This record gives sequence, structure tokens and C-alpha cells, in this order.
Amino acid sequence: MNSFTQKFKGHKTKFSFDEHSLSYKHSDSEDSLAFEVKYTEVDVRNSIYSTSKNPILKFASFPFILLAIFAIGKASLIAESIDKLIAGLLVALLWLAVAAAFWWKYKRSEVSLTMFDSARGRIVIVHDGQESKIINTLVKLVTNRCTEFKQAEDMVVQ
Repeated sequence: MNSFTQKFKGHKTKFSFDEHSLSYKHSDSEDSLAFEVKYTEVDVRNSIYSTSKNPILKFASFPFILLAIFAIGKASLIAESIDKLIAGLLVALLWLAVAAAFWWKYKRSEVSLTMFDSARGRIVIVHDGQESKIINTLVKLVTNRCTEFKQAEDMVVQ
């Protein structure tokens, strides 16, 4: 029926919407997951919104901040002339620039996710520009299948 593929900041997701079920594959830097689930087994009423970042980049800036502080301290303590003080402060500025680069990379590593629970596992949709199409398709198919299932169930009970 419909198929969507997402590739965004280390997340790779593939959705194949068939008539009665969803084929889902997701992989990121930590793990990968693939399953097929019926639309009646997907809970679209309780969506989960989350953001993820790479915390290593946040902590990578810390040593460079310490190096900048040490460079300022050393320059102010042992500088015999204004030239040596300025040179020490330039070194500190270099370390602060490296720390800022890591912090900027950390801020840019943010990925927004919408997740839905199902009987087989959690369905993750990455916000890459086509998430609204995927969510709308999933919600439409799930509500149609649930409505058909309830109508068939009502007919059997009567």
C-alpha cells in the first residue's frame, strides 16, 4: 500500500503500510528492531513525544572549559609582561572556542521523536519533515481497522 523511509541523524526507520498490518524497521546507534503488527494492536490514542541528544558531546566540552580556566590562572600568575598575559588569554580563548564547538554540536544533535505503543513493541517516528504524513496514515489506518473490527464484533454478538 504505502511505504515511508526516514533517515535522520543516525536514525533509520522504514514503514510499510499493508492492508491489515504495519511492517516496521528501526535502527539507531544503539540497537535495531523489526516487527510486523496488526493495526488493531497499535495504541494511537496515547502518543509519546520525546527528544534525544548525544550526551557525550555535552560532557566533551567540560575538559576544555577546565583547560581554559587553568590557562587564565597560569597566565595571570606567571605573566612577566602584558604580551605573555595576552598570549595566555589567547590560549584560554582557544580552549573556550573548542568547548563552544562541542556544546554547539551537542545542541544540534537533538532529535525529536513521536512514539506509539503496540503489542509487538514501540513504534518510533522521527521528526524529519515527513512525520505528519506517517502519523496521519497510521492513525487513519488504525481507526479504520478498529471501527471495522468493532462493527464485525457487534454483528457476531447480535
